[in-house]
Amino acid sequence: MRVLSISELPIHQVGYSTAAPGGVGILERQLPFLLGEADLLPNNLEAIIITSDLQGIDPRNQQLLGHLVLEELENLADTGKIPPLKNTGIILAGDLYAQLNKRNGVVGDVREIWQAFNRQFRWVAGVAGNHDSFGNTQEEVQAFKRTKGIYYLDGNIVKNGELNIAGISGIIGSKVTKPFRHNEKDFLRAIRELTKQLPDILVLHEGPDYPLEKLVGKESIRLELEKINSPNNPLIICGHSYWKVPMVVLENGIQVIKADSRVIVLRSHL
Repeated sequence: MRVLSISELPIHQVGYSTAAPGGVGILERQLPFLLGEADLLPNNLEAIIITSDLQGIDPRNQQLLGHLVLEELENLADTGKIPPLKNTGIILAGDLYAQLNKRNGVVGDVREIWQAFNRQFRWVAGVAGNHDSFGNTQEEVQAFKRTKGIYYLDGNIVKNGELNIAGISGIIGSKVTKPFRHNEKDFLRAIRELTKQLPDILVLHEGPDYPLEKLVGKESIRLELEKINSPNNPLIICGHSYWKVPMVVLENGIQVIKADSRVIVLRSHL
């Protein structure tokens, strides 16, 4: 699957509140919804929606931003601006939890957002961010993972019809005792092992840098991705840090979509 284009101008925007950097004050921001085209989507899908880092609150009802995003997507589908959600999959690249009084170190349960998306979409796939949790006990986590239509990814690959999706949750960090932290060698090894299985899509929370446009990320992840030499390069989807552009192409032709703080509706060109 290859992305042909992603629009620069949004087809829709929605306002939300978010904690300011350092947790001092509240900012009001706009979340853009962008249209993209792929050469071909498998499984008779009409669209795949991609998003991450919805670290905000709906100012109307104080719910997490993910719920507002779902409501807006339903409205866009009802008015024919995007394809029907039942013929659409959605990929979440992590960090769906937020608080208005604090940003750094905040962690919260995001199962209800995944489940809400799952009720409306054909399926939900994705990874955890470093601000996410999926229950307080292993029993709750395992029950969530067994939910039909949900593909939670953390060092594994799933076959969804003709679409193979792999993913690694969390970020590279020294405090590996904290949730969703990996030492660098393990993270890079996971990328190597997963890409050997030829996924169509590889979802990461933390992604590569891109020095050509001074886009932040992990240099080591970029160097690992640039080692991939496959006739069917995976599409990389990531979040965790904001880029001014939604997509770049690495030296070996691999496309990287940055989903942080944006919603991308990827439709089939055919």
